[in-house]
Amino acid sequence: MNPSARVQSRAIGFLLCVLLGLSGTAKAVDTQNAGDLQLVIVLSRHGVRSPTAKPGSLDVFSSKPWPAWPVPAGYLTPHGKQLMAMMGSWYRAYYANAGLLPLDGCVASPSLYVVADDEERTLESAHGLMDGFDPNCAIEVHPSPKNGPDALFSHDFTHASDADRAEAMAAVLGRIGGDPKRLALANAGLLDQMQTVLLGCQSGTCTPAQTAGKKILLDQDSSIAPAHGDGLLSIKSPLHNASTFAENFFLEYAEGMPMSDVAWGRISSLQLGQLLTLHATYSDIGLRTPIIARSYAGHLATRILATLQQRADVKPTAEAIGSNKAKIVFLVGHDTNIETLAGLLDLHWMLAEQPADPTSTGGALVFELRREKGTDHYNVRAYYVSQSMEQMRESSMLDLKHPPELAPIFIPGCSPATPGYGCPLNRFAGLVKQANQSSAHQ
Repeated sequence: MNPSARVQSRAIGFLLCVLLGLSGTAKAVDTQNAGDLQLVIVLSRHGVRSPTAKPGSLDVFSSKPWPAWPVPAGYLTPHGKQLMAMMGSWYRAYYANAGLLPLDGCVASPSLYVVADDEERTLESAHGLMDGFDPNCAIEVHPSPKNGPDALFSHDFTHASDADRAEAMAAVLGRIGGDPKRLALANAGLLDQMQTVLLGCQSGTCTPAQTAGKKILLDQDSSIAPAHGDGLLSIKSPLHNASTFAENFFLEYAEGMPMSDVAWGRISSLQLGQLLTLHATYSDIGLRTPIIARSYAGHLATRILATLQQRADVKPTAEAIGSNKAKIVFLVGHDTNIETLAGLLDLHWMLAEQPADPTSTGGALVFELRREKGTDHYNVRAYYVSQSMEQMRESSMLDLKHPPELAPIFIPGCSPATPGYGCPLNRFAGLVKQANQSSAHQ
């Protein structure tokens, strides 16, 4: 059986299981309460991909060659597409149980809108989601261009000024004590662990033969400088390299490679979670710093807000994504899109087995629009959802009794203390507009 047929078969089987067992699992779903659900916007990262570096280019850092992948660099794997289909099936069951969607059958096109960045891994991830969400239905995936007003996921800094780049550089330096070397010094313990994994020898005990011809993490330059062309900053640091290596170990694990191939058999799943702190820390500095987050995600935030307002007003809006009749909108992009949008709005979450604010493959930042019963007042609720590392590795079937990990998000400056943290739509609009004010000149 080919991969697409397997995905379709699993998706159909999953929906049958839900049909038979839905009544006994309704209490496990938190979407039942806190108002009449009107719209869901899912900002998802693509699924498991191969490393983006050219094969063999990272071998200079390690004692052994990095493992081979079944697809070209940066492409979605068949396993990654299968996992996206499982997430699609879960979204369908979850929101059918919430009363937003029918449990089966094709969702009419005005109610469903799907857009993805126009790269292979994002487009194929969107198709994978729809394999699970709407099996046997022809769902159009709209590619988002790299430039222009419909470029939801790309970042054009060609018009950024020297002053913009200088301010971004100052903002980052101001977070790290003015010295780029502190990025590595503050994370020396984890960098030492990473070095041990890369070379297979303890720090200080490696022989000259083990290090001959190899690049050593802490020997790499540390600098922060304005970027040229399509970028704001160029950050060089041992932390940057280690972040890439930790992410690649995660991809090997999530892909289901034998543990002997995951970091060459030198780490456990627990140690992997610890090393991912290197990736989270670098992303926090390089993407969540407010001025950088605004520059990257300001346009996307404005489009998401317009989509929420369009649904509440029940009339078309030029900046909205999809129809004013849409009930669920899928936006399939990259971890940078989630990181920077979260940085713009100061959103944070935590899952059980990773550092704070993970942006796992297939994971998503989700916004729900709800109308308070008996009123014309609307609230926005946010959560982050992702399959666990083990669910990804084992291709564990998702259902309402065995869901992915889900973390409700408190929206600072807006959410109340009540469960669900519903933020009034008008106040959410104010937050987005205020956060974007400083980037209006870029």
